[in-house]
Amino acid sequence: MKKHSIRRLLSAGVAACLLFTFSGCTDQNGPAPSPAPSESELTAVRTGLQKASQIEGLGTIDKMELYENGERSAATEIVEAKDNKVIYYSGDTQRVVNYPDGYILDLPASWKQDFSYSPIRVRYTSDDMVLTITTEELKKPSAEEHLEEYVNLHLLDRRWQALNRVSPLQPVETKTYGEFTAQIIRMQLKDMPEGSKDHYTYVNLYSNRTTFYHFLFRSTGPIENLEEILNSFERIPQKGLAMFAPLPEFDSPTIDENWTPETKALYDTLCSQKKMNWGIFQSNMASTGYNIQIPNMEKKVGYDFPIMSQYIHLQHEFPLELARQIHEDGKILQLSYQYTTSNNTDLGGYTPVLDILRGEKDETLRAFARALKEYGQPTLLRLNNEMNSDWTTYCALVNMVDADSFVESWMRLYNICKEEGVNNAIWVFNPQSGSFPPGKWSNWINYLPPIEAVHVIGLTAYCSGYKGFPSWKEMYTENIRQFAPFFQENWPMAIPEFACGRGDGTLKQQQLDWIAQTFKDIESLPQIKYGIWFSANDYTEDGSKIVNHYSLDIKDKDLMEAFRKGFAEYYA
Repeated sequence: MKKHSIRRLLSAGVAACLLFTFSGCTDQNGPAPSPAPSESELTAVRTGLQKASQIEGLGTIDKMELYENGERSAATEIVEAKDNKVIYYSGDTQRVVNYPDGYILDLPASWKQDFSYSPIRVRYTSDDMVLTITTEELKKPSAEEHLEEYVNLHLLDRRWQALNRVSPLQPVETKTYGEFTAQIIRMQLKDMPEGSKDHYTYVNLYSNRTTFYHFLFRSTGPIENLEEILNSFERIPQKGLAMFAPLPEFDSPTIDENWTPETKALYDTLCSQKKMNWGIFQSNMASTGYNIQIPNMEKKVGYDFPIMSQYIHLQHEFPLELARQIHEDGKILQLSYQYTTSNNTDLGGYTPVLDILRGEKDETLRAFARALKEYGQPTLLRLNNEMNSDWTTYCALVNMVDADSFVESWMRLYNICKEEGVNNAIWVFNPQSGSFPPGKWSNWINYLPPIEAVHVIGLTAYCSGYKGFPSWKEMYTENIRQFAPFFQENWPMAIPEFACGRGDGTLKQQQLDWIAQTFKDIESLPQIKYGIWFSANDYTEDGSKIVNHYSLDIKDKDLMEAFRKGFAEYYA
């Protein structure tokens, strides 16, 4: 393959990617900012916040807390437009009044609250337990049908349990608590390290309404006070709107101080560049895809793709030979590493994520990290893409219905890479556009690793042609919107894979029109720094029929001309 300049990516004079936002500035002669409230003010018993119906049977109120939009407040009255949560403390009990989600709940006073992601979830923690509560909406005619298909599909499957060493601790219970029916499931993840939170208790509270409540307790042992907690649950009228708390850690990505100069330069360029770079994945990438098909395509379209994409699974070795060839040709490798041994099929079968949590795959991950370190060149490491789905073996649906399993398995590799001295990885976090199954518990935010372990935000949306041809701009404007409360202009975004198909194969002109419009639309979303066309068709399971037509056929003159014209005009 001929040499290719990477000046588009490693341009001379590295630009700083971080922008600075100044807030709270006042005129030098203006009033001084108010002092922060004291702890006594934040926990004072405030009659203006109390309602008699909320404290019935609670006893003497020792202290109170008010959370407004996720942060503690010393306010003495409720502003109903805000996200308000009032907490009454009495003895060893805290009574939580969650206005936006519309319920009251008694919990141990020692459990710590986290309302940072209130529109999606609330969380309570102790040394040996994590409780996550989400308020959900039924998408099936009955709660039983919804739970069977969208929540417990694999969890209650005996084959899945056996293959993944998950043991039911008792039969599924159905009990009544006031107006609610409770489905209670108790599981244990076997062979976990000592002291692990290996007990999973699931409670789904539902009634004759479409709203239901999903509880996940993850703990080191049985939840002894479960009956008291569920008996205390009471629905109240919803008021206000759930809001995300201010999260300053999201303002800018964390730069890895150990990056090689080349890796830092690549990242700085990604952050600052004004044009979107194109990359490509081609089927048979390690052989004819890279050595024959892509070079021929580059000649026909008049563009040298600066980013090459490859996929490997947990059992595969790092593609060192291909990576070195890509670097020698002046290109950048994006590597999608997926925790699957079945190519994300047989979702009701074995999932390696749980063995990663057990520590049983550490040597596999360590071998990968060592090979990545040996390669040494800047690598866009895209780990477990499209995790917020129901079609990958690392999604929550097949891993204890718990997105924390994804976070912990991500951090397992991240920390091993640190231990092995990997200093050339730019970590790409890439959820799917929209979350599946439907529900807040499966929302992408639950999968987000600690922010220091993420450098690029990946976007994924396909236009298959089967449901019309929404434009690239429409798809990715919507895709970016889901990240809006968190990742702003300081964060580089990318499209690690995308394509437009031609429906059943007959909609060629619509595909050509879509491509032409895409080149016109790209500049409208400057935060997207690169996009990779997935040039491979999807087939039926038996391989007999193309399901999605995404491959860029170099024999298709019209298709090649659409790209040639687009590249020429965009980079003119």
